[in-house]
Amino acid sequence: MRFDGITFSTKTGKMAHLEVEKLNPNILTAGSPKRMRMVAEFLEDAEIFVGKRGHVVVNGAYQGLKVSAISTGMGPASTMIILPEIIEAAEGELLTILRLGTAGSLQPHVRRGHLHIPTSSIRDEGSSQAVIGLEFPAIASPELIPIMILASERYGYRLGENLWIGPVHTKDNLYFRETPHFSPRRELLKQRLSAFREMGALSSEMEFSAYCILRDYYEGKIEKRILTGCILVIVNDFEEVEGRIRIGEVDTSKLEEDMIKIGLETFQLLDKLRRGASIGLDKIILKMISMRSRRSLLSEG
Repeated sequence: MRFDGITFSTKTGKMAHLEVEKLNPNILTAGSPKRMRMVAEFLEDAEIFVGKRGHVVVNGAYQGLKVSAISTGMGPASTMIILPEIIEAAEGELLTILRLGTAGSLQPHVRRGHLHIPTSSIRDEGSSQAVIGLEFPAIASPELIPIMILASERYGYRLGENLWIGPVHTKDNLYFRETPHFSPRRELLKQRLSAFREMGALSSEMEFSAYCILRDYYEGKIEKRILTGCILVIVNDFEEVEGRIRIGEVDTSKLEEDMIKIGLETFQLLDKLRRGASIGLDKIILKMISMRSRRSLLSEG
């Protein structure tokens, strides 16, 4: 059966909320419009467009690859509107979509200023359930994980030191989920978050589950491959506090720049790999296999 997409469009064929017709196949996204404006500084012939709803769209090239950068807004509800428009507007047989975000740590060894590359997402949100129930897993594209690690190491991050891989917790409410002691339902929410931590969730953010679920939905509808990955900067340490969380002690401008560089490097490495080049993934996979056990990291923390 013919699939014409699910998004709303204008009379001129533009996406209703992004107000664009076409996007490039290598895509960086973030909730923050400022972060996406920064991407333009790294692109050739960069063009910036801001629609009536404030979503920033950047189009340009990076070392010969066509790149777009789009701000999605905060939370899974906004992402579930903007990401379908991105997927349906993007050209090419292979789409690579990388989320560049921030997260709060859920483990003592995952510290402020570290990077987290999620391997999967805990779907502690309601938006993606309109697509499929919570029994269905939200998994990052496994093909991208070692490539993203390699790109991160090229910019000074080291797996098992200040770069981590593992599950992320995705929520649809910031203050009452990340600081459940403020909620009248505090005991239930604390127990849930504690269970996620015990099972290995490394950090908590607000969008990535939507990327994984929408990728799986669209790959069954359109003749395209879609790869989704995520790079998260940790902006606060894990603390079981009963007050407000204080952030701002991390130089986020430097970290945001690192994320952008790593995202663009991931596109380059993936392109080289597709062209038959050897990029040294065997060493990265060996590092992944040789990582310390979670138990030893917890006992040290």
